[in-house]
Amino acid sequence: MTDTRTAELADIWRYVADTACRDYSPLYDRICRTVADDDAVLALVQEGPPEGHFPNVLLGAVHYLLLGGLDHPLAAVYAGEADADPGPLFVDVCLSHRTEIVDLLATRHTNTNEVGRSALLGPAFTEVASRLGAPLGLVDVGCSAGLNLFCDRYRLDYGAAGATGPADAPVRIECAVLGGAPPIAAELPEIVVRTGLDLDPVDVRDDDATRWLLACVWPDTGRLPRTRRAIEEAKHDPPTIVAGDAVEGITDLVLGLPDGATPVVTTTWMLAYLSREHRVAFREALAAASRTRPIAWVSAEGAGVVDRFDGIEPPTDAQGMEASVFGLVTFRAGAIDDTELLGFVHPHGGWIDWRV
Repeated sequence: MTDTRTAELADIWRYVADTACRDYSPLYDRICRTVADDDAVLALVQEGPPEGHFPNVLLGAVHYLLLGGLDHPLAAVYAGEADADPGPLFVDVCLSHRTEIVDLLATRHTNTNEVGRSALLGPAFTEVASRLGAPLGLVDVGCSAGLNLFCDRYRLDYGAAGATGPADAPVRIECAVLGGAPPIAAELPEIVVRTGLDLDPVDVRDDDATRWLLACVWPDTGRLPRTRRAIEEAKHDPPTIVAGDAVEGITDLVLGLPDGATPVVTTTWMLAYLSREHRVAFREALAAASRTRPIAWVSAEGAGVVDRFDGIEPPTDAQGMEASVFGLVTFRAGAIDDTELLGFVHPHGGWIDWRV
Protein backbone atom coordinates (compact mmCIF):
# COMPACT_ATOMS: atom_id res chain seq x y z
CA MET A 1 0.00 0.00 0.00
CA THR A 2 1.28 3.45 -0.89
CA ASP A 3 1.70 5.64 2.20
CA THR A 4 0.59 9.26 2.41
CA ARG A 5 4.01 10.82 1.91
CA THR A 6 4.73 8.68 -1.15
CA ALA A 7 1.36 9.64 -2.62
CA GLU A 8 2.11 13.32 -1.99
CA LEU A 9 5.48 13.00 -3.73
CA ALA A 10 3.82 11.26 -6.67
CA ASP A 11 1.41 14.20 -6.98
CA ILE A 12 4.34 16.64 -7.03
CA TRP A 13 6.01 14.74 -9.89
CA ARG A 14 2.76 14.75 -11.86
CA TYR A 15 2.31 18.46 -11.18
CA VAL A 16 5.80 19.20 -12.56
CA ALA A 17 5.00 17.15 -15.65
CA ASP A 18 1.69 18.97 -16.16
CA THR A 19 2.87 22.54 -15.53
CA ALA A 20 6.53 22.62 -16.54
CA CYS A 21 7.34 19.82 -18.97
CA ARG A 22 4.68 18.52 -21.35
CA ASP A 23 5.54 19.62 -24.90
CA TYR A 24 8.42 21.83 -23.69
CA SER A 25 10.49 18.90 -22.41
CA PRO A 26 8.99 15.60 -23.59
CA LEU A 27 12.00 13.81 -22.07
CA TYR A 28 11.33 15.06 -18.55
CA ASP A 29 7.57 14.81 -19.01
CA ARG A 30 7.91 11.07 -19.60
CA ILE A 31 10.39 10.65 -16.74
CA CYS A 32 8.27 12.63 -14.26
CA ARG A 33 5.19 10.56 -15.02
CA THR A 34 7.18 7.34 -14.72
CA VAL A 35 8.64 8.32 -11.35
CA ALA A 36 5.18 9.31 -10.10
CA ASP A 37 4.08 5.69 -10.66
CA ASP A 38 7.20 4.05 -9.24
CA ASP A 39 7.08 3.54 -5.48
CA ALA A 40 10.67 2.27 -5.37
CA VAL A 41 12.09 5.52 -6.75
CA LEU A 42 9.79 7.61 -4.57
CA ALA A 43 11.04 5.64 -1.55
CA LEU A 44 14.61 6.32 -2.63
CA VAL A 45 13.86 10.05 -2.77
CA GLN A 46 12.60 9.91 0.81
CA GLU A 47 15.98 8.63 1.96
CA GLY A 48 17.31 12.12 1.27
CA PRO A 49 16.58 15.19 3.40
CA PRO A 50 13.35 17.15 2.76
CA GLU A 51 15.15 19.71 0.60
CA GLY A 52 16.27 16.83 -1.62
CA HIS A 53 12.70 15.75 -2.33
CA PHE A 54 12.13 18.32 -5.07
CA PRO A 55 11.94 16.60 -8.48
CA ASN A 56 14.60 18.90 -9.94
CA VAL A 57 17.17 17.53 -7.48
CA LEU A 58 16.70 13.91 -8.55
CA LEU A 59 16.56 14.94 -12.21
CA GLY A 60 19.81 16.82 -11.69
CA ALA A 61 21.43 13.92 -9.83
CA VAL A 62 20.84 11.46 -12.67
CA HIS A 63 22.00 14.00 -15.27
CA TYR A 64 25.11 14.69 -13.14
CA LEU A 65 26.08 11.01 -13.26
CA LEU A 66 25.59 10.88 -17.02
CA LEU A 67 27.66 14.05 -17.54
CA GLY A 68 30.37 12.39 -15.48
CA GLY A 69 30.61 9.57 -18.01
CA LEU A 70 28.24 6.96 -16.60
CA ASP A 71 27.98 4.20 -19.20
CA HIS A 72 24.23 3.69 -19.46
CA PRO A 73 21.72 3.65 -22.36
CA LEU A 74 20.00 6.71 -20.88
CA ALA A 75 23.04 8.80 -21.85
CA ALA A 76 22.29 8.30 -25.57
CA VAL A 77 18.66 9.31 -25.01
CA TYR A 78 19.74 12.49 -23.20
CA ALA A 79 22.14 13.28 -26.03
CA GLY A 80 19.37 12.86 -28.60
CA GLU A 81 21.12 9.88 -30.16
CA ALA A 82 18.52 7.24 -29.26
CA ASP A 83 14.74 7.15 -29.00
CA ALA A 84 14.39 4.50 -26.31
CA ASP A 85 11.78 5.07 -23.60
CA PRO A 86 13.59 7.23 -20.99
CA GLY A 87 11.22 6.37 -18.13
CA PRO A 88 12.38 2.81 -17.33
CA LEU A 89 15.99 3.76 -18.08
CA PHE A 90 15.80 6.61 -15.56
CA VAL A 91 14.39 4.26 -12.95
CA ASP A 92 17.21 1.80 -13.63
CA VAL A 93 19.87 4.48 -13.09
CA CYS A 94 18.25 5.50 -9.81
CA LEU A 95 17.99 1.99 -8.42
CA SER A 96 21.28 0.62 -9.75
CA HIS A 97 23.23 3.65 -8.50
CA ARG A 98 21.27 4.14 -5.31
CA THR A 99 24.21 5.10 -3.09
CA GLU A 100 25.47 7.86 -5.39
CA ILE A 101 21.94 9.16 -5.96
CA VAL A 102 21.07 9.36 -2.26
CA ASP A 103 24.37 11.10 -1.56
CA LEU A 104 23.60 13.72 -4.21
CA LEU A 105 20.10 14.24 -2.83
CA ALA A 106 21.67 14.93 0.55
CA THR A 107 24.40 17.27 -0.62
CA ARG A 108 23.10 19.14 -3.67
CA HIS A 109 20.27 21.52 -4.38
CA THR A 110 18.71 23.09 -7.45
CA ASN A 111 21.16 25.69 -8.71
CA THR A 112 20.11 26.46 -12.25
CA ASN A 113 21.82 29.43 -13.87
CA GLU A 114 19.71 29.84 -16.98
CA VAL A 115 21.33 32.44 -19.26
CA GLY A 116 18.17 32.56 -21.37
CA ARG A 117 16.79 34.80 -18.65
CA SER A 118 19.17 37.53 -19.80
CA ALA A 119 16.82 38.10 -22.73
CA LEU A 120 14.11 38.98 -20.22
CA LEU A 121 16.34 41.22 -18.12
CA GLY A 122 17.48 43.24 -21.15
CA PRO A 123 14.20 45.10 -21.82
CA ALA A 124 13.63 45.51 -18.08
CA PHE A 125 17.00 47.25 -17.65
CA THR A 126 16.26 49.55 -20.58
CA GLU A 127 12.91 50.39 -18.94
CA VAL A 128 14.58 51.07 -15.58
CA ALA A 129 17.17 53.36 -17.17
CA SER A 130 14.43 55.36 -18.90
CA ARG A 131 12.72 55.91 -15.56
CA LEU A 132 15.54 56.23 -13.04
CA GLY A 133 18.56 56.96 -15.21
CA ALA A 134 21.80 55.20 -16.06
CA PRO A 135 24.44 53.89 -15.54
CA LEU A 136 23.24 50.90 -13.58
CA GLY A 137 24.66 49.09 -10.58
CA LEU A 138 23.50 45.48 -10.86
CA VAL A 139 22.97 43.13 -7.91
CA ASP A 140 21.69 39.65 -8.82
CA VAL A 141 20.32 37.83 -5.78
CA GLY A 142 20.35 34.04 -5.94
CA CYS A 143 22.78 34.37 -8.82
CA SER A 144 24.30 30.87 -8.75
CA ALA A 145 27.41 31.22 -10.98
CA GLY A 146 26.54 34.82 -11.88
CA LEU A 147 26.13 34.16 -15.60
CA ASN A 148 23.25 36.62 -15.98
CA LEU A 149 25.43 39.39 -14.58
CA PHE A 150 26.94 39.47 -18.08
CA CYS A 151 23.64 39.93 -19.92
CA ASP A 152 25.00 42.99 -21.77
CA ARG A 153 27.70 40.81 -23.35
CA TYR A 154 25.28 38.34 -24.91
CA ARG A 155 23.44 38.64 -28.22
CA LEU A 156 19.75 38.84 -27.34
CA ASP A 157 17.71 38.07 -30.43
CA TYR A 158 13.99 38.93 -30.43
CA GLY A 159 13.35 38.08 -34.07
CA ALA A 160 11.39 40.74 -35.96
CA ALA A 161 11.24 42.87 -32.79
CA GLY A 162 15.00 43.52 -32.89
CA ALA A 163 18.21 42.46 -31.17
CA THR A 164 20.44 43.67 -28.36
CA GLY A 165 24.15 43.26 -27.74
CA PRO A 166 27.28 42.43 -29.75
CA ALA A 167 26.53 40.80 -33.10
CA ASP A 168 29.58 38.54 -32.69
CA ALA A 169 28.87 37.48 -29.08
CA PRO A 170 29.71 33.79 -28.43
CA VAL A 171 26.54 33.47 -26.35
CA ARG A 172 23.37 33.97 -28.40
CA ILE A 173 19.89 33.81 -26.93
CA GLU A 174 16.65 33.74 -28.87
CA CYS A 175 13.51 35.10 -27.24
CA ALA A 176 10.12 35.35 -28.93
CA VAL A 177 7.95 38.41 -28.32
CA LEU A 178 4.42 37.09 -27.87
CA GLY A 179 2.77 40.41 -27.12
CA GLY A 180 3.36 44.09 -26.53
CA ALA A 181 6.38 46.14 -27.49
CA PRO A 182 9.24 45.60 -25.03
CA PRO A 183 11.92 48.33 -25.20
CA ILE A 184 14.55 46.50 -27.23
CA ALA A 185 17.65 48.64 -27.67
CA ALA A 186 20.78 47.98 -29.72
CA GLU A 187 22.76 48.07 -26.49
CA LEU A 188 21.80 47.75 -22.85
CA PRO A 189 22.35 50.68 -20.48
CA GLU A 190 25.89 50.86 -19.14
CA ILE A 191 26.47 48.60 -16.13
CA VAL A 192 29.28 50.11 -14.08
CA VAL A 193 29.36 47.43 -11.40
CA ARG A 194 27.87 43.96 -11.21
CA THR A 195 27.73 41.79 -8.11
CA GLY A 196 26.01 38.54 -7.25
CA LEU A 197 24.66 37.34 -3.91
CA ASP A 198 24.06 33.65 -3.25
CA LEU A 199 23.99 31.32 -0.26
CA ASP A 200 26.10 28.80 -2.15
CA PRO A 201 27.84 30.51 -5.10
CA VAL A 202 29.14 28.45 -8.00
CA ASP A 203 32.75 29.11 -8.98
CA VAL A 204 32.92 28.91 -12.78
CA ARG A 205 36.53 27.67 -12.43
CA ASP A 206 35.41 24.61 -10.40
CA ASP A 207 34.76 21.76 -12.82
CA ASP A 208 32.65 19.73 -10.41
CA ALA A 209 30.51 22.72 -9.47
CA THR A 210 29.88 23.61 -13.11
CA ARG A 211 29.10 19.96 -13.86
CA TRP A 212 26.27 20.16 -11.32
CA LEU A 213 25.19 23.49 -12.83
CA LEU A 214 24.93 21.83 -16.23
CA ALA A 215 23.17 18.84 -14.68
CA CYS A 216 20.35 21.16 -13.60
CA VAL A 217 19.74 22.14 -17.25
CA TRP A 218 17.05 20.09 -18.97
CA PRO A 219 18.81 18.06 -21.70
CA ASP A 220 16.23 18.22 -24.50
CA THR A 221 15.48 21.96 -24.46
CA GLY A 222 18.52 23.16 -26.44
CA ARG A 223 19.91 25.10 -23.49
CA LEU A 224 23.00 23.03 -22.66
CA PRO A 225 25.31 24.36 -25.43
CA ARG A 226 24.74 28.04 -24.62
CA THR A 227 25.15 27.36 -20.89
CA ARG A 228 28.50 25.73 -21.60
CA ARG A 229 29.54 28.73 -23.72
CA ALA A 230 28.47 31.17 -21.01
CA ILE A 231 30.53 29.27 -18.44
CA GLU A 232 33.59 29.29 -20.68
CA GLU A 233 33.21 33.04 -21.27
CA ALA A 234 32.83 33.70 -17.55
CA LYS A 235 36.07 31.83 -16.81
CA HIS A 236 37.98 34.62 -18.59
CA ASP A 237 36.50 37.23 -16.24
CA PRO A 238 34.88 35.53 -13.23
CA PRO A 239 32.04 37.52 -11.68
CA THR A 240 32.14 39.01 -8.21
CA ILE A 241 29.81 36.98 -6.00
CA VAL A 242 29.25 37.42 -2.28
CA ALA A 243 28.25 34.36 -0.27
CA GLY A 244 25.38 35.25 2.00
CA ASP A 245 21.72 35.30 2.86
CA ALA A 246 19.41 37.33 0.61
CA VAL A 247 17.84 39.31 3.46
CA GLU A 248 20.96 39.83 5.54
CA GLY A 249 23.30 40.58 2.64
CA ILE A 250 21.31 42.81 0.30
CA THR A 251 21.53 46.08 2.25
CA ASP A 252 25.33 46.33 2.32
CA LEU A 253 25.61 45.42 -1.37
CA VAL A 254 23.10 48.07 -2.46
CA LEU A 255 24.49 50.77 -0.21
CA GLY A 256 28.01 49.91 -1.39
CA LEU A 257 27.26 50.69 -5.03
CA PRO A 258 29.12 53.72 -6.41
CA ASP A 259 27.53 57.15 -6.37
CA GLY A 260 25.78 57.97 -9.60
CA ALA A 261 24.76 54.38 -10.35
CA THR A 262 21.10 53.40 -10.26
CA PRO A 263 20.79 50.27 -8.12
CA VAL A 264 18.98 47.45 -9.94
CA VAL A 265 18.31 44.32 -7.89
CA THR A 266 17.21 41.19 -9.72
CA THR A 267 15.61 38.00 -8.44
CA THR A 268 14.79 35.36 -11.02
CA TRP A 269 13.08 32.22 -9.80
CA MET A 270 14.74 32.25 -6.39
CA LEU A 271 12.26 33.85 -3.97
CA ALA A 272 10.13 30.70 -3.98
CA TYR A 273 12.93 29.04 -2.01
CA LEU A 274 12.42 31.56 0.81
CA SER A 275 9.61 31.51 3.33
CA ARG A 276 6.88 34.10 2.86
CA GLU A 277 8.20 35.96 5.92
CA HIS A 278 11.67 36.14 4.40
CA ARG A 279 10.28 37.38 1.09
CA VAL A 280 8.58 40.25 2.91
CA ALA A 281 11.75 40.93 4.89
CA PHE A 282 13.71 41.09 1.63
CA ARG A 283 11.32 43.68 0.20
CA GLU A 284 11.46 45.68 3.42
CA ALA A 285 15.27 45.63 3.33
CA LEU A 286 15.19 47.13 -0.17
CA ALA A 287 12.76 49.80 0.97
CA ALA A 288 14.98 50.74 3.91
CA ALA A 289 18.05 50.93 1.67
CA SER A 290 16.27 53.39 -0.64
CA ARG A 291 16.45 56.25 1.84
CA THR A 292 19.57 57.55 0.11
CA ARG A 293 18.59 56.94 -3.54
CA PRO A 294 15.95 55.17 -5.63
CA ILE A 295 16.24 51.40 -6.10
CA ALA A 296 14.68 49.24 -8.81
CA TRP A 297 13.77 45.62 -8.14
CA VAL A 298 13.16 43.45 -11.21
CA SER A 299 11.59 40.10 -10.39
CA ALA A 300 10.58 37.07 -12.43
CA GLU A 301 8.83 34.57 -10.21
CA GLY A 302 5.91 32.17 -10.14
CA ALA A 303 2.39 33.35 -9.43
CA GLY A 304 1.91 34.54 -5.85
CA VAL A 305 5.60 34.51 -4.93
CA VAL A 306 6.08 38.30 -4.86
CA ASP A 307 3.31 39.62 -2.64
CA ARG A 308 3.06 42.90 -4.54
CA PHE A 309 1.69 40.89 -7.46
CA ASP A 310 -0.75 38.73 -5.52
CA GLY A 311 -3.91 37.91 -7.40
CA ILE A 312 -2.32 37.99 -10.84
CA GLU A 313 -2.94 34.77 -12.73
CA PRO A 314 -0.35 34.16 -15.48
CA PRO A 315 -1.33 32.39 -18.68
CA THR A 316 -0.12 29.01 -19.93
CA ASP A 317 1.82 28.93 -23.20
CA ALA A 318 1.25 26.68 -26.19
CA GLN A 319 3.69 24.10 -24.82
CA GLY A 320 1.87 23.83 -21.51
CA MET A 321 4.46 25.83 -19.56
CA GLU A 322 2.97 27.99 -16.83
CA ALA A 323 4.15 31.57 -17.36
CA SER A 324 5.89 33.56 -14.66
CA VAL A 325 5.11 37.05 -13.41
CA PHE A 326 7.60 39.69 -14.53
CA GLY A 327 7.49 42.74 -12.29
CA LEU A 328 9.17 46.01 -11.41
CA VAL A 329 9.02 47.55 -7.96
CA THR A 330 10.73 50.88 -7.36
CA PHE A 331 11.63 52.17 -3.92
CA ARG A 332 12.28 55.76 -2.90
CA ALA A 333 12.79 57.56 0.42
CA GLY A 334 12.45 54.36 2.44
CA ALA A 335 9.20 53.11 0.93
CA ILE A 336 7.67 51.57 -2.16
CA ASP A 337 7.28 54.24 -4.82
CA ASP A 338 5.64 52.21 -7.58
CA THR A 339 4.69 48.63 -8.50
CA GLU A 340 4.20 47.63 -12.11
CA LEU A 341 3.54 44.39 -13.93
CA LEU A 342 5.99 44.35 -16.83
CA GLY A 343 4.42 41.25 -18.31
CA PHE A 344 4.58 37.49 -18.36
CA VAL A 345 7.62 35.41 -19.29
CA HIS A 346 8.80 31.90 -19.98
CA PRO A 347 10.80 30.65 -16.96
CA HIS A 348 13.83 29.89 -19.15
CA GLY A 349 13.62 33.02 -21.29
CA GLY A 350 12.00 31.44 -24.34
CA TRP A 351 9.43 34.21 -24.74
CA ILE A 352 8.17 37.47 -23.29
CA ASP A 353 4.69 38.96 -23.26
CA TRP A 354 5.19 42.66 -22.49
CA ARG A 355 2.27 44.43 -20.79
CA VAL A 356 3.55 47.95 -20.02
